[in-house]
Amino acid sequence: MCPFIYERGENMRIGIFGFGAVGITLYSQLDGYGNLYVLSPLNRLEKTKNEVFVNEIKYKPNVITTGLMDLIFVCVKNYDLDEAIVDLKPFIKKETIIIPLLNGITAREKILKAYPNNNVLYGLIYTESNKIDNVVTTSKIINLCFGEKDNTNPKEYLLDIKKILDKYRINNEIAPNMEAKCWTKWTLNLGINQISALMNATYNDMSHPLLKELLYDIFNEVYEVSKAYNVGLKDEDIKSLHERVNNFKSDRVTSLTLDFNKGGKNELDVFGKTLIELAEAKNINVPVNKTIYRLIKSYDDRKNKK
Repeated sequence: MCPFIYERGENMRIGIFGFGAVGITLYSQLDGYGNLYVLSPLNRLEKTKNEVFVNEIKYKPNVITTGLMDLIFVCVKNYDLDEAIVDLKPFIKKETIIIPLLNGITAREKILKAYPNNNVLYGLIYTESNKIDNVVTTSKIINLCFGEKDNTNPKEYLLDIKKILDKYRINNEIAPNMEAKCWTKWTLNLGINQISALMNATYNDMSHPLLKELLYDIFNEVYEVSKAYNVGLKDEDIKSLHERVNNFKSDRVTSLTLDFNKGGKNELDVFGKTLIELAEAKNINVPVNKTIYRLIKSYDDRKNKK
Protein backbone atom coordinates (compact mmCIF):
# COMPACT_ATOMS: atom_id res chain seq x y z
CA MET A 1 0.00 0.00 0.00
CA CYS A 2 1.14 3.55 -0.80
CA PRO A 3 4.52 2.62 -2.37
CA PHE A 4 5.10 6.22 -3.42
CA ILE A 5 6.09 7.03 0.15
CA TYR A 6 8.88 4.50 0.07
CA GLU A 7 10.22 6.11 -3.09
CA ARG A 8 9.82 9.71 -1.96
CA GLY A 9 10.90 9.35 1.64
CA GLU A 10 11.14 12.81 3.17
CA ASN A 11 10.31 14.38 -0.18
CA MET A 12 6.64 13.65 0.29
CA ARG A 13 4.46 16.74 0.27
CA ILE A 14 2.72 17.24 3.61
CA GLY A 15 -0.25 19.57 3.90
CA ILE A 16 -2.03 20.95 6.96
CA PHE A 17 -5.64 21.91 6.38
CA GLY A 18 -7.03 24.04 9.19
CA PHE A 19 -4.84 26.67 10.80
CA GLY A 20 -6.29 27.00 14.27
CA ALA A 21 -4.55 26.04 17.50
CA VAL A 22 -3.94 22.41 16.45
CA GLY A 23 -2.87 23.16 12.89
CA ILE A 24 -0.53 25.96 13.95
CA THR A 25 1.00 23.82 16.69
CA LEU A 26 1.62 20.96 14.26
CA TYR A 27 3.09 23.36 11.69
CA SER A 28 5.46 24.87 14.26
CA GLN A 29 6.72 21.46 15.34
CA LEU A 30 7.31 20.38 11.73
CA ASP A 31 9.09 23.66 10.99
CA GLY A 32 12.13 22.97 8.84
CA TYR A 33 10.54 20.18 6.82
CA GLY A 34 11.09 21.20 3.21
CA ASN A 35 7.77 20.11 1.72
CA LEU A 36 5.39 21.40 4.37
CA TYR A 37 2.39 23.48 3.32
CA VAL A 38 -0.64 25.16 4.80
CA LEU A 39 -3.54 24.39 2.48
CA SER A 40 -5.99 27.19 1.96
CA PRO A 41 -8.87 27.79 -0.45
CA LEU A 42 -8.87 31.29 -1.90
CA ASN A 43 -11.72 32.44 0.31
CA ARG A 44 -9.64 31.68 3.42
CA LEU A 45 -6.32 32.97 2.12
CA GLU A 46 -6.38 36.24 4.04
CA LYS A 47 -6.84 34.35 7.31
CA THR A 48 -4.02 31.87 6.74
CA LYS A 49 -1.27 33.77 4.96
CA ASN A 50 -0.33 36.04 7.88
CA GLU A 51 2.47 35.31 10.31
CA VAL A 52 1.66 33.56 13.57
CA PHE A 53 3.38 33.44 16.94
CA VAL A 54 3.84 30.18 18.82
CA ASN A 55 5.29 30.50 22.31
CA GLU A 56 6.63 33.93 21.24
CA ILE A 57 8.40 32.51 18.15
CA LYS A 58 7.27 33.95 14.79
CA TYR A 59 6.34 31.66 11.89
CA LYS A 60 5.45 32.68 8.34
CA PRO A 61 3.26 29.87 6.96
CA ASN A 62 4.00 28.45 3.53
CA VAL A 63 0.44 28.79 2.20
CA ILE A 64 -0.73 27.34 -1.12
CA THR A 65 -4.17 27.36 -2.75
CA THR A 66 -3.62 24.43 -5.13
CA GLY A 67 -1.19 21.52 -5.36
CA LEU A 68 -1.48 17.77 -4.88
CA MET A 69 -0.36 16.40 -1.52
CA ASP A 70 0.96 13.01 -0.49
CA LEU A 71 -0.24 13.38 3.11
CA ILE A 72 -2.83 15.76 4.58
CA PHE A 73 -3.52 16.41 8.26
CA VAL A 74 -7.06 17.78 8.64
CA CYS A 75 -7.15 20.09 11.67
CA VAL A 76 -10.44 21.99 11.36
CA LYS A 77 -13.24 22.06 13.92
CA ASN A 78 -16.14 19.66 13.33
CA TYR A 79 -18.54 22.48 12.54
CA ASP A 80 -16.29 23.43 9.58
CA LEU A 81 -15.75 19.87 8.34
CA ASP A 82 -18.44 19.77 5.63
CA GLU A 83 -17.02 22.90 4.00
CA ALA A 84 -13.47 21.64 4.46
CA ILE A 85 -14.26 18.36 2.68
CA VAL A 86 -15.22 20.32 -0.42
CA ASP A 87 -12.24 22.67 -0.13
CA LEU A 88 -9.81 19.75 0.13
CA LYS A 89 -10.48 18.60 -3.42
CA PRO A 90 -7.73 20.66 -5.21
CA PHE A 91 -5.11 19.04 -2.95
CA ILE A 92 -6.12 15.38 -3.26
CA LYS A 93 -4.92 12.77 -5.75
CA LYS A 94 -5.75 9.08 -5.68
CA GLU A 95 -2.67 8.25 -3.55
CA THR A 96 -3.18 11.01 -0.97
CA ILE A 97 -3.27 9.80 2.63
CA ILE A 98 -5.62 11.77 4.88
CA ILE A 99 -5.31 11.90 8.67
CA PRO A 100 -8.15 13.72 10.48
CA LEU A 101 -7.18 15.20 13.85
CA LEU A 102 -10.63 16.34 14.96
CA ASN A 103 -12.48 15.76 18.19
CA GLY A 104 -15.04 12.98 18.24
CA ILE A 105 -15.44 9.76 16.27
CA THR A 106 -17.38 10.85 13.18
CA ALA A 107 -14.88 12.85 11.08
CA ARG A 108 -13.11 9.89 9.47
CA GLU A 109 -16.32 8.37 8.15
CA LYS A 110 -17.44 11.71 6.70
CA ILE A 111 -14.14 12.22 4.88
CA LEU A 112 -14.07 8.62 3.69
CA LYS A 113 -17.58 8.96 2.27
CA ALA A 114 -16.45 11.98 0.25
CA TYR A 115 -13.14 10.40 -0.83
CA PRO A 116 -13.84 6.64 -0.89
CA ASN A 117 -10.81 5.81 -3.04
CA ASN A 118 -8.34 7.48 -0.69
CA ASN A 119 -6.61 6.07 2.36
CA VAL A 120 -8.34 7.90 5.23
CA LEU A 121 -6.67 6.85 8.46
CA TYR A 122 -7.86 7.05 12.04
CA GLY A 123 -6.21 9.96 13.80
CA LEU A 124 -6.30 11.93 17.03
CA ILE A 125 -4.17 14.44 18.84
CA TYR A 126 -3.67 15.37 22.48
CA THR A 127 -2.32 18.90 22.66
CA GLU A 128 -2.01 21.85 25.01
CA SER A 129 -2.70 24.85 22.82
CA ASN A 130 -4.66 28.05 23.32
CA LYS A 131 -5.10 30.43 20.38
CA ILE A 132 -6.09 34.09 20.54
CA ASP A 133 -6.01 35.91 17.20
CA ASN A 134 -2.68 34.85 15.63
CA VAL A 135 -0.96 33.94 18.90
CA VAL A 136 -0.75 30.36 20.23
CA THR A 137 0.51 29.78 23.76
CA THR A 138 1.32 26.71 25.90
CA SER A 139 1.71 25.00 22.53
CA LYS A 140 2.76 21.39 22.83
CA ILE A 141 1.74 18.11 21.20
CA ILE A 142 1.37 15.55 23.97
CA ASN A 143 0.64 12.70 21.56
CA LEU A 144 -0.40 12.32 17.91
CA CYS A 145 -1.91 8.91 17.16
CA PHE A 146 -2.66 7.58 13.70
CA GLY A 147 -3.08 4.39 11.74
CA GLU A 148 -5.49 1.89 10.27
CA LYS A 149 -8.02 0.20 12.52
CA ASP A 150 -5.72 -2.76 13.21
CA ASN A 151 -2.03 -1.97 13.49
CA THR A 152 -0.84 -5.06 15.32
CA ASN A 153 1.89 -5.22 12.67
CA PRO A 154 2.15 -1.63 11.37
CA LYS A 155 2.50 -1.35 7.60
CA GLU A 156 5.64 0.14 6.16
CA TYR A 157 4.00 3.33 4.92
CA LEU A 158 2.79 4.07 8.47
CA LEU A 159 6.32 3.59 9.77
CA ASP A 160 7.55 6.00 7.09
CA ILE A 161 5.20 8.68 8.40
CA LYS A 162 6.27 7.91 11.96
CA LYS A 163 9.95 8.38 11.04
CA ILE A 164 9.23 11.93 9.92
CA LEU A 165 7.29 12.74 13.10
CA ASP A 166 10.05 11.18 15.18
CA LYS A 167 12.71 13.24 13.40
CA TYR A 168 10.89 16.43 14.34
CA ARG A 169 10.45 15.23 17.92
CA ILE A 170 6.68 15.02 17.75
CA ASN A 171 5.37 12.52 20.27
CA ASN A 172 3.41 10.01 18.21
CA GLU A 173 2.01 6.52 18.28
CA ILE A 174 0.65 3.93 15.87
CA ALA A 175 -1.81 2.32 18.28
CA PRO A 176 -2.65 -1.37 17.79
CA ASN A 177 -6.40 -0.58 17.75
CA MET A 178 -6.90 2.96 16.49
CA GLU A 179 -10.69 2.82 16.64
CA ALA A 180 -10.51 2.04 20.35
CA LYS A 181 -7.89 4.76 20.77
CA CYS A 182 -10.23 7.31 19.17
CA TRP A 183 -13.10 6.20 21.38
CA THR A 184 -10.89 6.52 24.45
CA LYS A 185 -10.14 10.15 23.67
CA TRP A 186 -13.78 10.79 22.79
CA THR A 187 -14.81 9.30 26.15
CA LEU A 188 -12.47 11.69 27.95
CA ASN A 189 -13.75 14.63 25.91
CA LEU A 190 -17.38 13.73 26.58
CA GLY A 191 -16.60 14.29 30.21
CA ILE A 192 -14.15 17.13 30.45
CA ASN A 193 -15.28 19.28 27.52
CA GLN A 194 -18.92 19.30 28.53
CA ILE A 195 -18.33 19.74 32.26
CA SER A 196 -15.73 22.44 31.68
CA ALA A 197 -18.01 24.37 29.32
CA LEU A 198 -21.07 24.00 31.52
CA MET A 199 -19.26 25.23 34.64
CA ASN A 200 -16.49 27.33 33.05
CA ALA A 201 -14.18 25.00 34.95
CA THR A 202 -10.44 24.58 34.52
CA TYR A 203 -8.76 21.19 34.44
CA ASN A 204 -7.73 21.74 38.04
CA ASP A 205 -11.33 22.54 38.99
CA MET A 206 -12.39 19.16 37.61
CA SER A 207 -10.17 17.39 40.12
CA HIS A 208 -12.83 18.15 42.77
CA PRO A 209 -14.06 14.81 44.21
CA LEU A 210 -17.70 15.38 43.20
CA LEU A 211 -16.81 16.36 39.66
CA LYS A 212 -14.51 13.36 39.40
CA GLU A 213 -17.42 11.11 40.36
CA LEU A 214 -19.53 12.74 37.65
CA LEU A 215 -16.78 12.26 35.07
CA TYR A 216 -16.43 8.60 36.03
CA ASP A 217 -20.20 8.10 35.57
CA ILE A 218 -19.96 9.65 32.08
CA PHE A 219 -17.03 7.39 31.20
CA ASN A 220 -18.82 4.26 32.37
CA GLU A 221 -21.87 4.97 30.23
CA VAL A 222 -19.71 5.49 27.14
CA TYR A 223 -17.94 2.21 27.90
CA GLU A 224 -21.26 0.35 27.89
CA VAL A 225 -22.16 1.85 24.52
CA SER A 226 -18.74 0.94 23.11
CA LYS A 227 -19.34 -2.73 23.96
CA ALA A 228 -22.48 -2.74 21.82
CA TYR A 229 -20.44 -1.50 18.86
CA ASN A 230 -17.54 -3.95 19.39
CA VAL A 231 -15.04 -1.11 19.46
CA GLY A 232 -12.54 -2.97 21.60
CA LEU A 233 -12.37 -0.64 24.59
CA LYS A 234 -11.11 -2.41 27.69
CA ASP A 235 -11.39 -1.91 31.43
CA GLU A 236 -7.82 -0.61 31.50
CA ASP A 237 -8.70 2.09 28.95
CA ILE A 238 -11.34 3.48 31.30
CA LYS A 239 -8.99 3.14 34.28
CA SER A 240 -6.40 5.16 32.35
CA LEU A 241 -8.94 7.97 32.05
CA HIS A 242 -9.50 7.89 35.81
CA GLU A 243 -5.76 8.31 36.27
CA ARG A 244 -5.71 11.29 33.88
CA VAL A 245 -8.49 12.98 35.81
CA ASN A 246 -6.70 12.33 39.09
CA ASN A 247 -3.67 14.19 37.73
CA PHE A 248 -5.48 17.31 36.49
CA LYS A 249 -3.60 20.38 37.68
CA SER A 250 -3.70 22.88 34.81
CA ASP A 251 -5.52 26.22 34.97
CA ARG A 252 -6.38 25.90 31.26
CA VAL A 253 -9.90 25.29 30.05
CA THR A 254 -11.05 23.00 27.24
CA SER A 255 -11.51 24.05 23.61
CA LEU A 256 -15.29 23.71 23.94
CA THR A 257 -15.21 26.14 26.86
CA LEU A 258 -13.26 28.69 24.81
CA ASP A 259 -15.84 28.40 22.01
CA PHE A 260 -18.68 28.75 24.49
CA ASN A 261 -17.17 31.88 25.97
CA LYS A 262 -16.80 33.41 22.49
CA GLY A 263 -20.32 32.48 21.47
CA GLY A 264 -21.36 31.21 18.05
CA LYS A 265 -20.30 27.87 16.59
CA ASN A 266 -19.02 25.03 18.78
CA GLU A 267 -18.51 21.25 18.71
CA LEU A 268 -21.20 20.33 21.22
CA ASP A 269 -23.02 17.91 18.91
CA VAL A 270 -19.98 15.66 18.41
CA PHE A 271 -20.05 14.89 22.13
CA GLY A 272 -23.32 14.25 23.96
CA LYS A 273 -25.69 14.26 20.99
CA THR A 274 -23.62 11.68 19.09
CA LEU A 275 -23.38 9.40 22.12
CA ILE A 276 -27.12 9.60 22.80
CA GLU A 277 -27.93 8.70 19.19
CA LEU A 278 -25.55 5.72 19.28
CA ALA A 279 -27.00 4.57 22.62
CA GLU A 280 -30.61 4.85 21.48
CA ALA A 281 -29.83 2.83 18.33
CA LYS A 282 -28.79 -0.05 20.62
CA ASN A 283 -31.52 0.54 23.28
CA ILE A 284 -28.94 1.52 25.91
CA ASN A 285 -29.86 4.01 28.62
CA VAL A 286 -27.34 6.80 29.29
CA PRO A 287 -29.11 8.99 31.88
CA VAL A 288 -26.04 10.90 33.06
CA ASN A 289 -24.98 11.87 29.56
CA LYS A 290 -28.56 12.79 28.63
CA THR A 291 -28.83 15.10 31.64
CA ILE A 292 -25.48 16.76 30.93
CA TYR A 293 -26.39 17.24 27.27
CA ARG A 294 -29.80 18.77 28.10
CA LEU A 295 -28.21 21.22 30.51
CA ILE A 296 -25.41 22.29 28.22
CA LYS A 297 -27.54 22.39 25.07
CA SER A 298 -30.15 24.61 26.73
CA TYR A 299 -27.38 26.84 28.04
CA ASP A 300 -25.86 27.08 24.56
CA ASP A 301 -29.24 27.85 22.95
CA ARG A 302 -29.87 30.57 25.52
CA LYS A 303 -26.49 32.16 24.92
CA ASN A 304 -27.04 32.14 21.18
CA LYS A 305 -30.71 33.21 21.50
CA LYS A 306 -32.13 30.15 19.77
